[in-house]
Amino acid sequence: MIHTLSSDAFAGALRAPKVSGVSPLFRAKIRVNGQSVRCYVKPLPDLIDCPLTRRPVDNQEIINEALGYVLAEACECRVPEVAGIILLEREKIPQQVVEKLKKVGAGPLQQNYLCWFSQDMNHPNLVQKHMGGINLDFLQQRRLKRLVKHLIEAPDTPKVIAFDDWLFNSDRHPGNLLASTPELTLIDHGRILIYPNWRPGKLGACGPGYTPGNRLRNFIDTHEPNWSAKLPKKSEMIMAYNAFAVSFRDRGEAAARTVLAEFFDALDIDAIIQLLQSRHDPAAYAKASGMFI
Repeated sequence: MIHTLSSDAFAGALRAPKVSGVSPLFRAKIRVNGQSVRCYVKPLPDLIDCPLTRRPVDNQEIINEALGYVLAEACECRVPEVAGIILLEREKIPQQVVEKLKKVGAGPLQQNYLCWFSQDMNHPNLVQKHMGGINLDFLQQRRLKRLVKHLIEAPDTPKVIAFDDWLFNSDRHPGNLLASTPELTLIDHGRILIYPNWRPGKLGACGPGYTPGNRLRNFIDTHEPNWSAKLPKKSEMIMAYNAFAVSFRDRGEAAARTVLAEFFDALDIDAIIQLLQSRHDPAAYAKASGMFI
């Protein structure tokens, strides 16, 4: 479930996050069901420059965040306990974040922004946990090995990889996985369907020569060669992928339709649902992933 809130629910910005990356991001208190919740807030411009056409296009990232969140819930992946969409006037967004919005949006600054928010779960991401504060090269390599070991030993890493394969997430990496235990917590679904320039029924695209891949699987395989091709991990990925079809039928489709109804008409919603359903072929997934069943 996600919450859709007006700016009245905004209770003020908090101290800036220690690490924010390239995306405009800040921390704030948001009132949800009468409770003040500490959240990470990501303002998203209405338009972005398309890397294919070089022209402004609708930015679907707010939809990606909401859709990815409810589908992760339906598939029993761990996500922040509270999340949703809030409309904020520009004056309520910290100035340093507004400066970043100038760079990521197409056209002039907006008077208000749709923002994705999710509860601060008080867990560092995997990069912060394993790589934070390290300046010496030889220590960085040791910490990197520890990060990879964390991913290899986490029981749900194969499931996360399969989930991102299903939704064509082009940007899952250790920085958007929280180091909760025993399961990893998924944050940031902004790059599902490859890139947020997608249209109903069609995937997005990043430009000529770009081939979408699973960043998390590639990251692990780079440091632990053929990890994903070995038993039992490859079997776990295929089993998880197959289970998503059941989860989508039982819970996910209804949740997805509820989210999409805020943005699209019935024909467009059906086209998006059909695209998601078309990926539920375990044999096709195994072939695309270089596996055999």
